[in-house]
Amino acid sequence: MATDVSHSPGKIAHIHLGVDGGAEKFFVRLSRALAKRGIEQIAFIRPGRAWRDELAEHCDVRELKFSRSHIKRHFVRWGISREIRNFGATATMGWMSPASKWLPKPGPDMRTFLRLGDWPDGFHTYGNVGDLIGNTPEIIRQAVEMGWPSGRAHVISNFVDPLPEDLEPVKRADIDTPEDATVLIALGRFVQRKRFDLIIKALQKLPDNVHAWLIGDGELMDDTKALAKECGVRSRVHFLGWQRDPSPFLKAADILVCPTDDEPLGNVVLEGWNAGLPVVATASPGPSWLIEHGKTGLLSPCGDVDKLSGSVSEILKSDKLRRMLVQDAANFLQAQYSEDRICERYQELVLGG
Repeated sequence: MATDVSHSPGKIAHIHLGVDGGAEKFFVRLSRALAKRGIEQIAFIRPGRAWRDELAEHCDVRELKFSRSHIKRHFVRWGISREIRNFGATATMGWMSPASKWLPKPGPDMRTFLRLGDWPDGFHTYGNVGDLIGNTPEIIRQAVEMGWPSGRAHVISNFVDPLPEDLEPVKRADIDTPEDATVLIALGRFVQRKRFDLIIKALQKLPDNVHAWLIGDGELMDDTKALAKECGVRSRVHFLGWQRDPSPFLKAADILVCPTDDEPLGNVVLEGWNAGLPVVATASPGPSWLIEHGKTGLLSPCGDVDKLSGSVSEILKSDKLRRMLVQDAANFLQAQYSEDRICERYQELVLGG
Protein backbone atom coordinates (compact mmCIF):
# COMPACT_ATOMS: atom_id res chain seq x y z
CA MET A 1 0.00 0.00 0.00
CA ALA A 2 1.36 3.42 -0.94
CA THR A 3 2.28 5.77 1.86
CA ASP A 4 -0.12 8.70 2.17
CA VAL A 5 1.62 11.99 1.39
CA SER A 6 0.20 15.51 1.64
CA HIS A 7 2.71 16.98 -0.80
CA SER A 8 4.87 15.75 -3.66
CA PRO A 9 7.88 13.98 -2.15
CA GLY A 10 9.97 14.67 -5.24
CA LYS A 11 10.96 12.88 -8.43
CA ILE A 12 14.02 10.72 -9.10
CA ALA A 13 15.68 9.81 -12.38
CA HIS A 14 17.88 6.69 -12.48
CA ILE A 15 20.64 5.72 -14.89
CA HIS A 16 21.53 2.02 -14.66
CA LEU A 17 23.67 0.18 -17.21
CA GLY A 18 23.88 -3.16 -15.40
CA VAL A 19 23.03 -6.58 -16.75
CA ASP A 20 21.68 -9.00 -14.13
CA GLY A 21 23.00 -9.48 -10.61
CA GLY A 22 22.71 -8.38 -7.02
CA ALA A 23 23.04 -4.66 -7.81
CA GLU A 24 20.23 -4.89 -10.35
CA LYS A 25 17.98 -6.76 -7.92
CA PHE A 26 18.49 -4.10 -5.27
CA PHE A 27 17.90 -1.31 -7.80
CA VAL A 28 14.48 -2.76 -8.68
CA ARG A 29 13.75 -3.38 -5.00
CA LEU A 30 14.61 0.18 -3.92
CA SER A 31 12.74 1.74 -6.82
CA ARG A 32 9.64 -0.27 -5.93
CA ALA A 33 9.89 0.73 -2.27
CA LEU A 34 10.27 4.42 -3.15
CA ALA A 35 7.26 4.19 -5.49
CA LYS A 36 5.20 2.83 -2.58
CA ARG A 37 6.07 6.07 -0.79
CA GLY A 38 4.66 8.22 -3.59
CA ILE A 39 7.95 9.05 -5.34
CA GLU A 40 7.72 9.26 -9.12
CA GLN A 41 10.67 7.80 -11.02
CA ILE A 42 12.09 7.44 -14.48
CA ALA A 43 14.90 5.02 -15.39
CA PHE A 44 17.30 4.88 -18.33
CA ILE A 45 18.59 1.35 -18.94
CA ARG A 46 20.08 -0.75 -21.72
CA PRO A 47 17.63 -2.66 -23.96
CA GLY A 48 16.66 -6.23 -23.22
CA ARG A 49 17.34 -6.38 -19.48
CA ALA A 50 15.68 -9.37 -17.78
CA TRP A 51 14.35 -7.12 -15.03
CA ARG A 52 12.90 -4.46 -17.35
CA ASP A 53 9.24 -5.48 -16.99
CA GLU A 54 9.52 -5.82 -13.22
CA LEU A 55 10.95 -2.29 -13.02
CA ALA A 56 8.29 -0.95 -15.38
CA GLU A 57 5.54 -1.95 -12.96
CA HIS A 58 6.32 1.13 -10.87
CA CYS A 59 8.80 3.22 -12.89
CA ASP A 60 8.79 4.91 -16.32
CA VAL A 61 11.46 2.93 -18.23
CA ARG A 62 13.41 4.31 -21.19
CA GLU A 63 15.63 1.82 -23.03
CA LEU A 64 18.67 3.38 -24.70
CA LYS A 65 21.80 2.32 -26.52
CA PHE A 66 24.75 3.85 -24.70
CA SER A 67 27.37 4.38 -27.39
CA ARG A 68 31.12 4.39 -26.73
CA SER A 69 31.64 6.86 -29.55
CA HIS A 70 32.59 10.26 -28.14
CA ILE A 71 30.29 12.12 -30.53
CA LYS A 72 27.32 9.79 -30.09
CA ARG A 73 27.86 9.75 -26.33
CA HIS A 74 27.46 13.53 -26.29
CA PHE A 75 24.08 13.32 -28.02
CA VAL A 76 22.88 10.47 -25.81
CA ARG A 77 23.78 12.41 -22.66
CA TRP A 78 22.10 15.51 -24.04
CA GLY A 79 18.96 13.47 -24.78
CA ILE A 80 18.92 12.00 -21.28
CA SER A 81 19.33 15.47 -19.75
CA ARG A 82 16.43 16.78 -21.81
CA GLU A 83 14.15 13.92 -20.77
CA ILE A 84 15.13 14.34 -17.12
CA ARG A 85 14.29 18.06 -17.30
CA ASN A 86 10.95 17.33 -18.98
CA PHE A 87 10.20 14.74 -16.30
CA GLY A 88 10.91 17.34 -13.62
CA ALA A 89 13.37 15.24 -11.61
CA THR A 90 14.66 16.82 -8.42
CA ALA A 91 17.45 14.23 -8.21
CA THR A 92 19.27 11.91 -10.60
CA MET A 93 21.00 8.74 -9.40
CA GLY A 94 23.62 6.90 -11.40
CA TRP A 95 24.19 3.29 -10.44
CA MET A 96 27.85 2.22 -10.37
CA SER A 97 30.76 4.04 -12.00
CA PRO A 98 29.83 3.37 -15.68
CA ALA A 99 26.66 5.44 -15.19
CA SER A 100 28.64 8.50 -14.07
CA LYS A 101 29.53 9.59 -17.61
CA TRP A 102 25.83 9.89 -18.50
CA LEU A 103 24.74 12.02 -15.55
CA PRO A 104 23.40 15.49 -16.39
CA LYS A 105 24.93 18.54 -14.78
CA PRO A 106 23.52 19.25 -11.33
CA GLY A 107 21.82 22.56 -10.67
CA PRO A 108 19.76 24.42 -8.09
CA ASP A 109 16.64 22.35 -8.91
CA MET A 110 18.24 18.95 -9.51
CA ARG A 111 20.99 17.20 -7.53
CA THR A 112 23.05 14.27 -8.80
CA PHE A 113 24.23 11.17 -6.95
CA LEU A 114 26.32 8.15 -7.85
CA ARG A 115 25.52 5.00 -5.93
CA LEU A 116 28.42 2.56 -5.53
CA GLY A 117 28.11 -1.06 -4.49
CA ASP A 118 31.75 -1.83 -5.27
CA TRP A 119 35.13 -0.19 -4.87
CA PRO A 120 35.66 3.18 -6.63
CA ASP A 121 37.98 2.96 -9.64
CA GLY A 122 38.93 6.60 -10.05
CA PHE A 123 36.99 9.79 -10.64
CA HIS A 124 37.83 10.63 -14.25
CA THR A 125 34.17 10.31 -15.33
CA TYR A 126 32.68 11.85 -12.17
CA GLY A 127 32.50 15.44 -13.40
CA ASN A 128 28.72 15.66 -13.00
CA VAL A 129 28.55 13.67 -9.75
CA GLY A 130 27.39 15.80 -6.85
CA ASP A 131 27.46 13.21 -4.05
CA LEU A 132 28.56 9.60 -3.65
CA ILE A 133 26.46 6.98 -1.89
CA GLY A 134 28.27 3.79 -0.89
CA ASN A 135 26.53 0.79 0.59
CA THR A 136 29.38 0.18 3.07
CA PRO A 137 31.72 2.43 5.08
CA GLU A 138 34.75 0.82 3.43
CA ILE A 139 33.64 1.92 -0.06
CA ILE A 140 33.31 5.50 1.16
CA ARG A 141 36.55 5.32 3.13
CA GLN A 142 38.42 4.31 0.00
CA ALA A 143 36.74 7.05 -2.06
CA VAL A 144 37.71 9.72 0.48
CA GLU A 145 41.22 8.32 0.71
CA MET A 146 41.46 8.65 -3.09
CA GLY A 147 40.51 12.33 -2.84
CA TRP A 148 36.71 12.51 -2.87
CA PRO A 149 35.37 15.23 -0.51
CA SER A 150 34.15 13.62 2.71
CA GLY A 151 31.23 16.05 2.98
CA ARG A 152 29.85 14.69 -0.29
CA ALA A 153 30.20 11.01 0.62
CA HIS A 154 27.48 9.03 2.40
CA VAL A 155 26.81 5.47 3.56
CA ILE A 156 23.38 3.92 2.98
CA SER A 157 23.23 0.14 2.92
CA ASN A 158 20.75 -2.32 1.36
CA PHE A 159 17.59 -4.02 2.52
CA VAL A 160 15.92 -7.25 1.45
CA ASP A 161 12.25 -8.07 1.04
CA PRO A 162 10.74 -10.39 3.67
CA LEU A 163 10.04 -13.82 2.24
CA PRO A 164 6.35 -14.54 1.54
CA GLU A 165 4.80 -16.62 4.30
CA ASP A 166 3.43 -19.06 1.73
CA LEU A 167 6.73 -19.44 -0.14
CA GLU A 168 7.29 -23.06 -1.13
CA PRO A 169 10.87 -24.32 -0.82
CA VAL A 170 12.36 -26.20 -3.74
CA LYS A 171 12.17 -29.97 -3.49
CA ARG A 172 15.50 -31.45 -2.61
CA ALA A 173 14.72 -34.53 -4.67
CA ASP A 174 14.62 -32.31 -7.76
CA ILE A 175 18.24 -31.34 -7.05
CA ASP A 176 19.42 -34.87 -6.29
CA THR A 177 19.91 -33.95 -2.65
CA PRO A 178 18.92 -36.29 0.22
CA GLU A 179 16.18 -35.02 2.49
CA ASP A 180 18.34 -35.57 5.57
CA ALA A 181 21.40 -33.79 4.14
CA THR A 182 22.77 -30.56 5.59
CA VAL A 183 22.72 -28.09 2.69
CA LEU A 184 25.23 -25.26 2.43
CA ILE A 185 24.12 -22.58 -0.02
CA ALA A 186 26.24 -19.92 -1.70
CA LEU A 187 25.28 -17.32 -4.29
CA GLY A 188 27.37 -15.20 -6.63
CA ARG A 189 29.41 -15.01 -9.79
CA PHE A 190 31.93 -17.73 -10.47
CA VAL A 191 34.95 -15.42 -10.38
CA GLN A 192 38.17 -15.63 -8.41
CA ARG A 193 37.30 -13.28 -5.58
CA LYS A 194 34.11 -15.17 -4.68
CA ARG A 195 36.22 -18.23 -3.73
CA PHE A 196 33.69 -20.98 -4.33
CA ASP A 197 36.73 -23.26 -4.36
CA LEU A 198 36.84 -22.93 -0.56
CA ILE A 199 33.40 -24.51 -0.27
CA ILE A 200 34.52 -27.43 -2.43
CA LYS A 201 37.62 -27.97 -0.29
CA ALA A 202 35.63 -27.54 2.93
CA LEU A 203 33.31 -30.39 1.91
CA GLN A 204 36.30 -32.74 2.06
CA LYS A 205 36.59 -31.95 5.78
CA LEU A 206 32.87 -32.19 6.57
CA PRO A 207 30.61 -35.23 7.02
CA ASP A 208 29.41 -37.05 3.91
CA ASN A 209 25.83 -35.88 4.42
CA VAL A 210 26.82 -32.22 3.89
CA HIS A 211 25.98 -30.99 0.39
CA ALA A 212 26.53 -27.61 -1.31
CA TRP A 213 24.17 -25.72 -3.59
CA LEU A 214 26.02 -23.13 -5.69
CA ILE A 215 23.79 -20.56 -7.35
CA GLY A 216 25.30 -18.38 -10.06
CA ASP A 217 27.30 -18.48 -13.25
CA GLY A 218 30.58 -17.15 -14.55
CA GLU A 219 33.96 -17.79 -16.07
CA LEU A 220 35.17 -20.21 -13.39
CA MET A 221 32.16 -22.52 -13.49
CA ASP A 222 33.98 -25.30 -15.38
CA ASP A 223 37.07 -24.95 -13.20
CA THR A 224 34.93 -25.26 -10.07
CA LYS A 225 33.23 -28.39 -11.40
CA ALA A 226 36.63 -29.88 -12.20
CA LEU A 227 37.84 -29.09 -8.67
CA ALA A 228 34.81 -30.81 -7.15
CA LYS A 229 35.58 -33.91 -9.17
CA GLU A 230 39.27 -33.77 -8.23
CA CYS A 231 38.39 -33.45 -4.53
CA GLY A 232 36.04 -36.42 -4.70
CA VAL A 233 32.92 -34.44 -3.73
CA ARG A 234 31.31 -33.91 -7.14
CA SER A 235 28.16 -35.84 -6.14
CA ARG A 236 27.70 -33.51 -3.16
CA VAL A 237 28.07 -30.24 -5.11
CA HIS A 238 25.06 -29.02 -7.08
CA PHE A 239 25.52 -26.27 -9.65
CA LEU A 240 22.15 -24.57 -9.99
CA GLY A 241 22.98 -21.74 -12.39
CA TRP A 242 21.72 -18.18 -12.13
CA GLN A 243 18.35 -17.88 -10.38
CA ARG A 244 16.34 -14.71 -10.75
CA ASP A 245 14.65 -15.51 -7.43
CA PRO A 246 16.82 -17.65 -5.14
CA SER A 247 14.30 -17.48 -2.28
CA PRO A 248 12.87 -21.01 -2.69
CA PHE A 249 16.43 -22.38 -2.61
CA LEU A 250 17.34 -20.37 0.48
CA LYS A 251 14.23 -21.60 2.26
CA ALA A 252 15.21 -25.22 1.54
CA ALA A 253 18.86 -24.83 2.64
CA ASP A 254 20.43 -25.04 6.11
CA ILE A 255 23.48 -22.74 6.25
CA LEU A 256 24.48 -19.80 4.05
CA VAL A 257 28.18 -19.59 3.24
CA CYS A 258 29.91 -16.44 1.96
CA PRO A 259 33.57 -17.41 1.34
CA THR A 260 34.69 -14.35 -0.62
CA ASP A 261 38.13 -12.76 -0.41
CA ASP A 262 36.99 -9.27 -1.43
CA GLU A 263 33.36 -8.29 -0.83
CA PRO A 264 32.30 -4.66 -0.36
CA LEU A 265 28.96 -5.57 1.26
CA GLY A 266 27.85 -9.17 0.82
CA ASN A 267 24.16 -8.76 0.06
CA VAL A 268 23.93 -12.54 0.31
CA VAL A 269 24.51 -12.18 4.07
CA LEU A 270 21.32 -10.10 4.30
CA GLU A 271 19.49 -12.66 2.16
CA GLY A 272 20.67 -15.48 4.39
CA TRP A 273 19.51 -13.67 7.53
CA ASN A 274 16.22 -12.86 5.84
CA ALA A 275 15.66 -16.55 5.06
CA GLY A 276 16.34 -17.54 8.66
CA LEU A 277 19.68 -19.23 7.96
CA PRO A 278 22.78 -19.14 10.13
CA VAL A 279 25.56 -17.41 8.19
CA VAL A 280 29.17 -18.49 7.87
CA ALA A 281 31.46 -16.00 6.12
CA THR A 282 35.06 -15.05 5.60
CA ALA A 283 36.23 -11.77 7.08
CA SER A 284 36.32 -9.64 3.92
CA PRO A 285 35.30 -5.98 4.39
CA GLY A 286 31.53 -6.24 3.86
CA PRO A 287 30.76 -9.35 5.91
CA SER A 288 33.11 -8.12 8.66
CA TRP A 289 31.08 -4.91 8.85
CA LEU A 290 27.72 -6.68 8.81
CA ILE A 291 28.42 -9.64 11.07
CA GLU A 292 29.18 -9.63 14.77
CA HIS A 293 31.16 -12.84 15.17
CA GLY A 294 29.49 -15.33 17.46
CA LYS A 295 26.28 -13.30 17.60
CA THR A 296 24.86 -12.73 14.11
CA GLY A 297 27.15 -15.12 12.25
CA LEU A 298 30.54 -16.80 12.28
CA LEU A 299 33.59 -15.22 10.64
CA SER A 300 36.85 -16.88 9.65
CA PRO A 301 40.02 -15.57 7.96
CA CYS A 302 39.84 -15.14 4.19
CA GLY A 303 41.25 -18.12 2.31
CA ASP A 304 41.43 -20.39 5.37
CA VAL A 305 39.54 -23.56 4.46
CA ASP A 306 40.19 -25.19 7.85
CA LYS A 307 38.62 -22.29 9.76
CA LEU A 308 35.72 -22.07 7.28
CA SER A 309 34.91 -25.77 7.63
CA GLY A 310 35.38 -25.39 11.38
CA SER A 311 32.68 -22.70 11.48
CA VAL A 312 30.28 -25.01 9.66
CA SER A 313 31.14 -27.82 12.08
CA GLU A 314 30.36 -25.60 15.08
CA ILE A 315 26.82 -25.09 13.78
CA LEU A 316 26.40 -28.77 12.93
CA LYS A 317 27.31 -29.71 16.49
CA SER A 318 25.14 -27.17 18.32
CA ASP A 319 21.44 -26.53 17.75
CA LYS A 320 21.65 -23.89 20.49
CA LEU A 321 24.29 -21.96 18.53
CA ARG A 322 22.24 -22.25 15.34
CA ARG A 323 19.11 -20.89 17.02
CA MET A 324 21.00 -18.03 18.65
CA LEU A 325 22.69 -16.96 15.42
CA VAL A 326 19.37 -17.00 13.56
CA GLN A 327 17.45 -15.04 16.21
CA ASP A 328 20.11 -12.40 16.82
CA ALA A 329 20.56 -11.89 13.08
CA ALA A 330 16.80 -11.51 12.56
CA ASN A 331 16.63 -8.84 15.27
CA PHE A 332 19.62 -6.99 13.82
CA LEU A 333 18.23 -7.17 10.28
CA GLN A 334 14.92 -5.67 11.34
CA ALA A 335 16.54 -2.90 13.38
CA GLN A 336 19.16 -1.78 10.87
CA TYR A 337 18.28 -3.04 7.38
CA SER A 338 14.51 -2.89 7.06
CA GLU A 339 12.87 -1.33 4.02
CA ASP A 340 11.53 1.57 6.10
CA ARG A 341 14.92 2.36 7.63
CA ILE A 342 16.82 2.37 4.34
CA CYS A 343 14.13 4.25 2.39
CA GLU A 344 13.99 6.94 5.07
CA ARG A 345 17.71 7.51 4.65
CA TYR A 346 17.45 7.74 0.86
CA GLN A 347 14.55 10.18 1.09
CA GLU A 348 16.38 12.37 3.59
CA LEU A 349 19.56 12.52 1.51
CA VAL A 350 18.35 12.41 -2.08
CA LEU A 351 15.08 14.31 -1.72
CA GLY A 352 15.80 16.35 1.38
CA GLY A 353 13.05 14.95 3.55
